Amino acid sequence: MSAPAMRLDFAARRSRRDAIGIVVLAAGVLSGVAIVSSYRQTLAEAEGLQLRLDALAHAANATGGLGDAAPRVIGEADAVVAELATPWSRLLEELEAANADSQQSVALLAIEPDREHRKVRIFAESRTLPAALAYAERLQKSTALRFPLLESHEVQTKDQYQPVRFQIAADWSVPP
Repeated sequence: MSAPAMRLDFAARRSRRDAIGIVVLAAGVLSGVAIVSSYRQTLAEAEGLQLRLDALAHAANATGGLGDAAPRVIGEADAVVAELATPWSRLLEELEAANADSQQSVALLAIEPDREHRKVRIFAESRTLPAALAYAERLQKSTALRFPLLESHEVQTKDQYQPVRFQIAADWSVPP
């Protein structure tokens, strides 16, 4: 007994439309229309903004620039530039290293830098007072901080674990 002969015709046309294919085609067409519409809207917004910018530039030229507001605007811009140029990474690396050396027994709550006076205040919480003192001592070995001193500490008696909240003040030796 032999198997019947098979006829394979790979070039035959399919007369039946696949429902999934039609759905995918419709989704593709709708996506294309949405992208073109979004592109045109964005292009129109950009042209509108360019017109507003040109009008503002023309008005500034007509009034002679910023006028009385110039020193204030320049001062604000300088403050923003100084804030963005503050070298945070070295300070944060030192604080993380001190935390790692304390076996993660200290939690930083807040850092308040005073860039103009090159000072920084560190608010933290530890499980015990000796851990807080060890953290302050570790910060004294820091190259980013000078003269870190434990300014205050308070045992949180209302908390069941009674952690110690403390504050360290230091000079920030990183140039602003």
